[in-house]
Amino acid sequence: MIITSRQNSKVSQFRALMRDRKARSEAGLFAVEGEKLFHEAVASGFVPEQILVTKKNANFCKNAENLCNIDIISDEIAEYISDTKSPQGVFFSLPLLDKFSNMSTILYSTGRTEPQAAQANCRVVALDGVQNPGNIGAIIRSCDAFGINALLLSEACADVHSPKVIRSAMGSAFRLPIYRGKIANLKDKGFTIIGAALGEGAEELGSFKFPEKCAVIIGSEGAGICPEVLKICDKKLYIPIKNAESLNAAVAASIIIYELRGK
Repeated sequence: MIITSRQNSKVSQFRALMRDRKARSEAGLFAVEGEKLFHEAVASGFVPEQILVTKKNANFCKNAENLCNIDIISDEIAEYISDTKSPQGVFFSLPLLDKFSNMSTILYSTGRTEPQAAQANCRVVALDGVQNPGNIGAIIRSCDAFGINALLLSEACADVHSPKVIRSAMGSAFRLPIYRGKIANLKDKGFTIIGAALGEGAEELGSFKFPEKCAVIIGSEGAGICPEVLKICDKKLYIPIKNAESLNAAVAASIIIYELRGK
């Protein structure tokens, strides 16, 4: 049976999960579109709650039928659910990625280092008020590519579960440990807090020596790091540039992440 009604409860839920941060928070789920991202999620250990696919994706159904319930939807419903102009016809829901309150596990749940080594060598990137979903997705990819232990998003950041973040991250969001919480909590856990900012005492990236246990703060696209967070920074660093006035948050973060990576 093919679902053709927009009033169908599963259709309504998927559309809400694709578009509404509050709906995602209340359901404890987020929706993802695309077969490639499905395989990335499953390979990373995620089990989907529900799958909706169009009839042309029958082969996909056979590959995924043992994981969870699968429903067939019409092409018109796929267009109604999707937030893209050309729907791929594969939709699935997953439990939320980030750990909203359990910051105490940030050293030991990363999967990047052995527990006994994590305390001594843990490098985290934290985003303060970054609102552009594409930037967040690109930063997630860079953190994953260069072995950063975890990413922390402040409450003022865009939702990591938005479709544009997940698409931009290209599967890295399923591998990288992602947290949401207060950046000050990292300082309480013994991290050296490093702000990417100009100002008195700021050191140039390239000659800067990163501590083994540190968190680098990347500020918002327009305002940079907020004054409250800047106050708790132990050190500041800057990227030397020649002609351009500034770099976008994702580009700046990626340059710093490359230098921050464990060697």
